[in-house]
Amino acid sequence: MTYISSIKTGILIFPMLALFITIPYMIWMYRRYGSINIIKTLIVYSFVLYLESCYLLVILPLPKVADVHTSYSQMINLIPFVFIGDFIRESPFNLFRLSTYIQAIKDPTFYVPIFNILMLIPFGMYLRYYFKFSLKKVIIFTALLSLFFELTQLSGLYFIYDSPYRICDIDDIIQNTTGGLLGYYIVGLFNSILPDRDNLDEVSLKKGESVSGLRRIFAFAIDVFVIGFISSTIAIFIPFSFIIVTLLYFTFMPIKNGRTIGSRILNFHFEMENKNKRNLFLRSLGIVVYFYALPRFLNFIMDLINGRADNMLLVSIFFSAFMLFIIYLLLNIILILSNRKFPFDKIGRVSYYSDIKK
Repeated sequence: MTYISSIKTGILIFPMLALFITIPYMIWMYRRYGSINIIKTLIVYSFVLYLESCYLLVILPLPKVADVHTSYSQMINLIPFVFIGDFIRESPFNLFRLSTYIQAIKDPTFYVPIFNILMLIPFGMYLRYYFKFSLKKVIIFTALLSLFFELTQLSGLYFIYDSPYRICDIDDIIQNTTGGLLGYYIVGLFNSILPDRDNLDEVSLKKGESVSGLRRIFAFAIDVFVIGFISSTIAIFIPFSFIIVTLLYFTFMPIKNGRTIGSRILNFHFEMENKNKRNLFLRSLGIVVYFYALPRFLNFIMDLINGRADNMLLVSIFFSAFMLFIIYLLLNIILILSNRKFPFDKIGRVSYYSDIKK
């Protein structure tokens, strides 16, 4: 498997990895900044793709377990700068013969060390630009990442293999760390054309001063997850547990400071005129009707008619219910993307406030 094949594998796997990190990433961004900046998101996800590709380059191709017959002493080199001697002895390079230059570049004793340097140049660039690391930190973290790669190889991919299938080499750590060091200086050459890192944070914090529709619906999704977990544990003993828990949750949870678990995690709260148990219960009832009863009712009608639509009247009812459901979904998408309030919040005169501290 070539280097390109490993990178292609990384690209194919990345969507699943991106899906896995999306929720933690959104929680962190909303909690820290109150908003999700597109440029920062592109940088972070490109960084994840880059690290994933590096990792796959280190471990692939995977041999068959039965084919690995090595010892740890054979697969480790702790003597630094052996690669220089290897290049002098084994490459066809001759300083006085230009014809050997191209041949030397194609020789593994040259391109493998160069690749090791190139591999972590972007790492140093990311650390300096996005994470604002000092030169000392870039060197330390690049060396630690390289050490992690080498220990991964030495352990036989965390002891899946009985012995190492790739050499653990101190020279790789030296070359990788050199790459991170070069990346630190290279990104400095482009500071004038790259988006200002501090300004990205300021824009995110400014945008996070208001509570967007996406932030509210994400907090609601967290709340629904909590409600679903609680209601599922008591469903055997209490009928309609989901509805009951939802009503109690949105009535009593925010009564003190206008926060639920979801809004607490994402750092915002709500206030309403005459906030008392009665009005909070009416709002909770509105949430149940709007997000649970209404779609369930439309779905019930479609299920009831489905398979019995043998005349135009039933077909018309089914089609009308289906269209109402589509309109309901589109309306919610519009409300979320335009940062407008849901009907139950309008009726209850609810206002949302961010708790992000600059």
